[in-house]
Formats: sequence, structure tokens, C-alpha cells
Amino acid sequence: MKDSMSSVDIAAIVTELQEQLLGARVVRAYQPGKEEIRLKLHQKDKGGIDLIIEAGRRIHITKYKRPSPRMPSNFSMFLRKHLTGGRISQIRQLDFDRIVEITVERWDKKLSLIAELLPRGNMVVIDESGKILLPLKRKSFASREIKVGENYKRPPSRGNPLEMSESDLMDLCKHDKDILRVLASELGLGGLYAEEVCEKAGVDKKKKANALTLNEIKAIHATILDIFEPIITNDKSKFKAHIVVEKEGKVDVLPFELSIYETKEKEFFPSFNDAADDFFTAQIAEEIEEKAIGKREKEIGKYERILEEQAQALRKFKQREKECMEKGELIYERYTEIEDILREMGERRKVVTLTLPNTDLQLEIDTSVSLHKNANAYYEKAKVFRKKKAGVESAIAETQAKISREKEKEIRVEEELIPKRKEVRREKEEWYERFRWFWTSDGFLVVGGKDATSNEILVKRYMEPNDLFFHTQAEGAPVVIAKTGGKEVSEEGLREIAQFATSYSNLWKYGFYEGECYCVTGEQVSKTPPSGEYIKKGSFVVRGKRKYFKAALGLCIGIEKEKKQLVACPSSDSQKSRLDNFVELVPGDDFEKNVLSKEIVAFFFGSAKDENKEKIKRIATQDKILSLLPPGKSSVKLRGREV
Repeated sequence: MKDSMSSVDIAAIVTELQEQLLGARVVRAYQPGKEEIRLKLHQKDKGGIDLIIEAGRRIHITKYKRPSPRMPSNFSMFLRKHLTGGRISQIRQLDFDRIVEITVERWDKKLSLIAELLPRGNMVVIDESGKILLPLKRKSFASREIKVGENYKRPPSRGNPLEMSESDLMDLCKHDKDILRVLASELGLGGLYAEEVCEKAGVDKKKKANALTLNEIKAIHATILDIFEPIITNDKSKFKAHIVVEKEGKVDVLPFELSIYETKEKEFFPSFNDAADDFFTAQIAEEIEEKAIGKREKEIGKYERILEEQAQALRKFKQREKECMEKGELIYERYTEIEDILREMGERRKVVTLTLPNTDLQLEIDTSVSLHKNANAYYEKAKVFRKKKAGVESAIAETQAKISREKEKEIRVEEELIPKRKEVRREKEEWYERFRWFWTSDGFLVVGGKDATSNEILVKRYMEPNDLFFHTQAEGAPVVIAKTGGKEVSEEGLREIAQFATSYSNLWKYGFYEGECYCVTGEQVSKTPPSGEYIKKGSFVVRGKRKYFKAALGLCIGIEKEKKQLVACPSSDSQKSRLDNFVELVPGDDFEKNVLSKEIVAFFFGSAKDENKEKIKRIATQDKILSLLPPGKSSVKLRGREV
């Protein structure tokens, strides 16, 4: 079972964090564990975000809360003093190492928090010159010193497989080791990905690296580039974040699928951060549970020993009470016989011990008082033991209650701290589900980008020359393509596409209620700029005649009837009729995206019939809804119906 992130995991996480956290403001820092730091951040349009960094283990956004210590540590206090109020300006993985640098800029300084996630990990705060201001742990190594005032030096770095050329790989393959070990250790891929590379490249993993042919080395190099293309190109749409599940539980978390786990059950997630959060939080929860159970068993053991002592005392007091009652009754039953025995003894001792025939009871008789008073003395002793017995019974009840409370603590740990197991999903997504999409009323698929990267992918990979390309002039507008295959789209369909394109542009953020967009064919769109000019990522050159449309801005976030999928579509009546339930949005100042997504989740869940609530809970998650919301604030025009 994986217990820490690999270099590949960290590369995937950093790819996602660069989109989610750049510009986020540092609000607070906590240290809930010995190796763990949590940064409470605030991101515009997203609200509060918690980033967890655990030295030697992991880094990711988390939705799970842990209680903060009453007294903050020196390291967390230092972070609060020097980072609070600053904004994250850079997040990067240093080469392909398990080291992440987070740069925070404030009005008075620029500092970096370096998280070493490799074995014997650490966290270090450095200034712009690279001088260590404070480490989480002071350490000394053969090649570097981690202490205040020293210049920060990284651990010795290995090759970066994502930037390695064929000739570099050839040099690496001069080792007299099998290729699997070379890829795993010398190149830093780790055993899992080294095996995947060998299998996909068709190379025997046990073959000596220096015995590989030129074609085998080329195949390995091409396979590395192919497997890690989503990370190399920062293409999050190609991530297929999931957790691998076996009978014994969760065994691995990965940003994309590998053939080695092809037949295993998997839990899929909308992002690798979500998958890592679920996977590692489950581990932490289990560790917390084990500690809690150990503490509980220790406490229960202590109380059980006390309970046994109390039970012994109770048995003793019951026996003494019974004996005293029997002795008092015996004196009255054999009153005359006892008087005769005492008279015959003629003893002048104050207290004598008698054992009457046919009984095992020994009577201690005070000869200075009457037998009646001796019997009463035994009854009084019985009362004393009865009171002691009642006291012990009360103490036993209290001890048993303490044991019950300790056992209940184990149940609370299991129910509250361990993330609930998600339904295993094995179905294959359609390619367009990685984007924003809907079907027009006349049956054409419309797909829209989410950012510059997805715009680029959409045009380069999926747009055909006879498809339709929609775009607005507003900066930051998404690319929207209609997969027409050269067929004619109805006027109603064109209006729906135009509304979809304008609604996801910055016109929404600026508060416009109507916008303009143009339409061209795919063959009119190019990445080739005029001579001497440059086109930035996600932008294109459009040549030839354009057709313009004006459209009212408006969207419906709803649950599609047939496939029961969460979709965003234009707010036309024909589109609404395809939805089981929906929320209609227009530009406005009522809700920021983070608040609105929570409102929509609550609406879908609250309006669902009891038998559908669990299904709706899986379909309409906050992350999915956030990805479908237009930029800026919104107002709710209409809410749908119960489903």
C-alpha cells in the first residue's frame, strides 16, 4: 500500500495546484501533526481552501478537517508571522524531485516554503537569496546543512525523465543493471512506472540496460513521453484520477490509468487532489483510529482492573454482611444454650469465642453485656457492610459507564474520521465529458473549453474542418465548437450555441445581459500567425467571413434525463425539457461561485425524492457544479422541480 507520493504524483498535483492556488491569499497556518502543516488560504471566486503539506509524504488540497492544537508550534507561528496576508505567486516542482517550492509575496517580503516530500522529509522557509530562515527540523547530511542562516541546498538530483533526450537516455543505459532498476532508481520513475514503461515499450524489464538496442532505447524514450504527456503538456483533461481498490482496501492512488492495474477495481475522482485527499486521509484516519483504539484499550484495561478489584470487594462485603446477620440470628435461636455454655466456662475474660455444635460459625461474645446486645452488635456490623456494599455497587456502575464511554469512542473514531467508501465506477467517459458540453435541440454535440489549455486541445485534436467554431471578442472567452459534420444547424440550434458561448465569456463577469459572438467553420481557424507576430496559448487566427449572433446571457445547470448526468446548457425551453431538474442562472451580484455551488448542491439534494437522494448526491457534487459555473457572480432566475 502506498504511503507517500511519488515524483509523478507530485508533478500531477502541482499541475492542478497551479490553476487552483496561484493568487490565493494566506490566511493562517496550523501544525496539527509533528510533520504536518496546514495552510488556510482564500482564493477569489473559490472561497476558503485548505492546503495540507506533510513532510516526507504528501501535498494536496483537503476537505477533511482536523482539530488544531491549543498551543501553536514555533514553526506555525513563524509561518503566520511571515506569510499571513501574502499571496501565492508560484508553485513548482523542482526538476522531477519530490520537492515542491511555494513562493509567497507580501508587501514587505518575498519568501518561499520548500516542502521536501522524499524520505526523511522536511519543510524549510527561505528568503529571496536562498538563506534558510527556519526549518521544521534541523538536520545535518554529508552534502548539506539544514539550519538557520545556511544557504538552502537541495538533495542530490537525478535526471528528469520529462526533459530527457534520446541521447541522454542512451548515456544512462550504459549501466550494467537491468533496465527496470535504471528507470526506477537512476531516472527516478519508481518501480510502478518503470514497469509500465517497459511493458508498453515492449522491452524485457530484466534485460541489462547496456544490452539494449538503439530501437529499444528509442521505444522507451517515446513511451515515457507518451505516458507522461498529460504532465508534460499540463493537460489536466487527460488526467483520470482514481484510487485502486482491492479486498483489503485502498492500495494506490494515481493521476491516470496504468495497464498494471487494468483489471483492478477503481474509484474515480474529478481531480487528482480529490483522489489524493481521500486516499491519504483514509490512511491518516486509520492511524488516528489505531492510536485511539490503543488508548481506549489501555483505559479499558485500567478500568477493568479496577472493576475486578471492586467486584472482589463487593463479594467480600456481601459475605461479611451475610455472616453477621447469621451470627445475630444464631444468638437468638440458641440463646439459652449459649448462656449455659458461658456459665459452665466460668471465664472471666471480656470476649470469648464460641463454636456451637452443628454449625461452622464462630461467635465472639462480649461477656460484659447481655446476649441481646451481642446480637444487636452483629446486626449493626451487617448494616456497615451493607452500606459498604452499596458504595461499591455504585462505584462498579460508574466504572462500567466509563468502560462503555471508552468503547463508544472507538465507534466515533470509525464513523467520523474515516472517509466514507465511494461507489466504484468503472464506466468509460466520453471524450467531450472533460469539457463543458450539451446537445442542441436538433441533435448536434456542442463542446466548450474551460481555459487556454483546453481551448488548444479542443481545436487541435477534436475540431474538424466542417465543424462550426464559435467565439466572442471578449478576452478570456472559451472556444465553443459544434460537431456538425458539415450538416446544417437550425436557427434555434445556432441561437443555443451562441448563448452558450457568450454565457461562458467574461461578459458574464462584467454584468452584461446580452452579448455578441461570431461563427466560422473549422477550416477558417488556424494557429499560424501573420509574419512577425506571435499567438499566445489558447488563441487562434480566424480568416474569412464571419457570421455574428446576439444572444441573451443565461445558463441552466441541471440533471439530464436520459443519462442522469450533470450538464450546463442554454436556458431555452427546449433545453429545459431535457432536464429532470435544473437551476437557471443569469448575470448578477447575488452569489459568488463557491457560495452558489453550495446552494445548488443543497437545492438538488433537498428537492430530490427520498429514493433518489443518494443518486443525486453522487451526481451533483460541489466540484462538478463549480466546473460548470460561468465566471464571476450570478443570480438565480428560476429553480426547477422535485425529481
